[in-house]
Amino acid sequence: MEKYPAFQTVRGWHFKWIQLRMFVNIWRVGLQLYGNPLKAWKGLQALKAHGDHVLLGRKLVKGFKVGHQYGWDMFHPLWPSPAFDKFFYHHLEEVLPSGQPNGVMRRLLVAITKKCPLQCAHCSEWDTLNQQDVLSKMELKDKINDLLAYGMSQIVYSGGEPLNRYADLLYLVKEFSGRTSQWIYSSGYGLTVEKAFQLKAAGLEGVAISLDHHEAAQHNAFRGNHKSYAWVQASIQNAQQAGLLVSVNVCPTKEYIQEARFDQFMELMKSWEVPVVNILEPRAVGHFAGQDVELNQAEKDYLADHFYRYNFDADYDPYPILTYPALARKFLPCGGGVSYLLLDYDGTLRPCPFCKTPMELPKPDPKAIKARCEA
Repeated sequence: MEKYPAFQTVRGWHFKWIQLRMFVNIWRVGLQLYGNPLKAWKGLQALKAHGDHVLLGRKLVKGFKVGHQYGWDMFHPLWPSPAFDKFFYHHLEEVLPSGQPNGVMRRLLVAITKKCPLQCAHCSEWDTLNQQDVLSKMELKDKINDLLAYGMSQIVYSGGEPLNRYADLLYLVKEFSGRTSQWIYSSGYGLTVEKAFQLKAAGLEGVAISLDHHEAAQHNAFRGNHKSYAWVQASIQNAQQAGLLVSVNVCPTKEYIQEARFDQFMELMKSWEVPVVNILEPRAVGHFAGQDVELNQAEKDYLADHFYRYNFDADYDPYPILTYPALARKFLPCGGGVSYLLLDYDGTLRPCPFCKTPMELPKPDPKAIKARCEA
């Protein structure tokens, strides 16, 4: 099997040139949406203001290249791609409505299985873990296909552990290849180099692997399996060899933050050549229900300080990009049920993995579907 080149960090004038080309691309998408070059420009400015608001006026200074595509996090499809265009078609609609019934849905999480070999301390699906799966691969395909009519530009397969249902997972990735960006949230369990190459060939864009401590023993204890750390390390190497974009999800506990050891985590990620690290705050749901696990303001500030240092301080240029979605919630309303959704393993739509309130979507407008297909 041919080994793909590892990701490359893009910074300085190279990154500014790529950003400029992305902005021109988004302006053209806005022209399709609004039919007016001036309004397309206003939409682009609204997007930039939206980003500046979240980043407190700071500008991104680095991104990465994977193969022939570029990115800066795990939440936006790689550029250039049809999924990138579709994503910003709907994001423009969100920040500067066109007056047409286009909708703004961008991201779909799909829990394809309840099966998992781990016993994670923070598992949000603890109450249903390892119960019988309900939906067949064809039922999953049909439900996902229906939801793509709302303009989803990214599908994220989760569980349980989605690789426990590998044959069906591979089938779904092939089915939706070319129509949307596709990712997997995984513990790394079972992601052999052969499977990584198969998933890449099928159309998978990236994989987000969970690692919650830089020390193997501590991570394994948190995950309830003495093999977990080894799975993580091997799966990252296998995904990188296959040319998949790799992000590492980390859930820093109060204890981990109080020990002030997050810099050691980032050192490890740098040594493993991981381009993106994504912070997930612990929530008092699932296995953590009723426990004092949610971060206080000082602990959140500690993580926010790392977010700004690793992303904008030149001394930290060689390190991974650090994403922290909960930080954006200080400035923006939650997008659960608005710009992203969860389709759970029983086929129920919910706002997100933490909010279990069932919900329904209105039937998509045929004109909106036509506009999306032409965008």
